[in-house]
Amino acid sequence: MEPKFSAGLWVFANPVDRFCPCGYGEPNTVIDQIEAAAKVPDLAAVECHQTDTDQISTLELKNRLEDKNLACSNVNTNVWGEKKWKLGAFASCDKKLRTEAISEGKRAVDVARELGSPSIGLWLGSDGFDYPFQINFTHQWDNLICSIREVAEYAAPDIKVGIEYKLKEPRTHMSIGSVGKALSICLELGMENVGVVIDFGHALMSRENPGESVAYLARHRKLFNVHFNDAYGEWDDDMIPGVVHFWETLEFLYYCQQVRYEGWFGLDMFPFREDPVKAADMAIRNIKAIAQLAERIDVPALLRAQEKMEAIETQEIVRKCIFS
Repeated sequence: MEPKFSAGLWVFANPVDRFCPCGYGEPNTVIDQIEAAAKVPDLAAVECHQTDTDQISTLELKNRLEDKNLACSNVNTNVWGEKKWKLGAFASCDKKLRTEAISEGKRAVDVARELGSPSIGLWLGSDGFDYPFQINFTHQWDNLICSIREVAEYAAPDIKVGIEYKLKEPRTHMSIGSVGKALSICLELGMENVGVVIDFGHALMSRENPGESVAYLARHRKLFNVHFNDAYGEWDDDMIPGVVHFWETLEFLYYCQQVRYEGWFGLDMFPFREDPVKAADMAIRNIKAIAQLAERIDVPALLRAQEKMEAIETQEIVRKCIFS
């Protein structure tokens, strides 16, 4: 498997948090972000949001990417970045607001088609709840499923729709908070163009083994996109891949290889205090190096050891690839 690398344009933006609302870097534009992305060795594509075309036209965005020999691997749907979405978007009780959110999803599809991107992403950050009894769960899930279906029907047959799950933030509880919930939506809809985006750090937050989640989705042919980063597991730290959970990253890449994942390896990081170009470069080098280790694993021997569930033996097989 030869990895192909993409990065969210937000990696090269000026990330902010509630302690430093102006950000830790210099304010920049979508054009600046493309310029920065083009400086990263081995980066072949970027992910964007449909709202990036509020700054520049889709045609100009396409031309800028082509000038830098960058493809667009995915167009994400921003229905969380404005205060109007504070109580929800795709699952909103307000039909007018819900219709507007669906329109933004369709707009992401339009942008994807114009940019030649194969997919859109649905990370529905505002859909969820904060307090017990705050929402009607039955109605919320009805709204959520119907909204995703409408966008997916608009996207079919040429554009894939990837559902990205996350346990929490910005809501204390996000509706689609686990790989199981994301997959259940896919199975309920029964549409070929609806699948799941697995974000390594999000899987950790949900107390998942990211490698298992890859295998789980692949069983149903629903692994549509992969976002790489690392985290300590309590929060969406969006750090450089491989710096905290080295062994889990190795296992994650091993299963990407075993299920023959052929999609993009997307960098989804927020280098708050680091140089974003250097951070992205290190991320790619880390992933490449760990992927090479995964390729050295004696797969037949590992499978035999796993049949016996012999932990020491499986560790010995893997550690040979790391330490020898």
